[in-house]
Amino acid sequence: MTDDVRIQGEVVGSDSYQVHAQLPEGTHRAVVTDTAVEHGTPLTNGTLLGAVSDRPIFVFSLEIPLFRDLKAKDKGSDVISLQKALGVSITGIVDWQTLEAVRSLYAKAEIIPPGGWWEGTYVRLSEFASLPPTDGTPVVRTIPAVGSLLEPDAPFAELSLGSSFVSLRASVRESDQITVGDGVSVQVPGGVMEPAVIAAVGEFQSQGTAAGRPPGKDIRIELPQETKLAAGQLVSVLFGSATEPVTAVPTLAIRSDVDGEYVLRRDAKEEKERIPIVVLRNANGWTALESDELSLGDEVLVSP
Repeated sequence: MTDDVRIQGEVVGSDSYQVHAQLPEGTHRAVVTDTAVEHGTPLTNGTLLGAVSDRPIFVFSLEIPLFRDLKAKDKGSDVISLQKALGVSITGIVDWQTLEAVRSLYAKAEIIPPGGWWEGTYVRLSEFASLPPTDGTPVVRTIPAVGSLLEPDAPFAELSLGSSFVSLRASVRESDQITVGDGVSVQVPGGVMEPAVIAAVGEFQSQGTAAGRPPGKDIRIELPQETKLAAGQLVSVLFGSATEPVTAVPTLAIRSDVDGEYVLRRDAKEEKERIPIVVLRNANGWTALESDELSLGDEVLVSP
């Protein structure tokens, strides 16, 4: 046993967001005709995800999501939001710079923009996917293969928003030692420890988890952007500094009498021998102790 707090958790691949494709005008089926990204691709404003029925879908992280088609001279808060994402002068009006930036996106994708290449160019809402703002970089989680037929409710792509995180359940006793903003260490069994930060401590949950954790509080641990940990991995989270392990026995092995606490050790002749001990602490069915006479590997009696 050690004196630090270690809790097992699971890596969650960040919050997810689904990008849906609308059936392009004049078509009857939503078919994936191109994919420009793959699993793990980081996304920036204007990235082309691919095409559905030969019409493109670009992604943008917008403070205010687009809510209409935008044509020359249109004004509004959505125009300002798009101009910020495009990196053009912020005028609040769909001007020539805004439309020229839009034409550039379509030119790189080798697709004719809505309304053609000249004065008729406009922003088609269905071809600009608006992502919610995030502190991290959106990353592609899933995208269907070329030729896939998209059902009406099926997403064209699923994205990860922000950093991956570890989700775990802490008991009431453990959660008393956990503070938002503190640093922790996260480790896959046999792997190198990664630094992380406690991002949130939830409200008390009266029901245990499916994984066998007791009632307590759910903890969210934010991982660094460059983490190599993958979603679904089981990890050990160390809260505080690591300490040297000390000798421990099952708590059921601890006995007491007028002379103090002791355990019964079985010797080579399978006889019971009383070994005095000093109890240090208890956790999860084990008791840490001090004893000059016990060694690792000794057999102690746990039954009456």
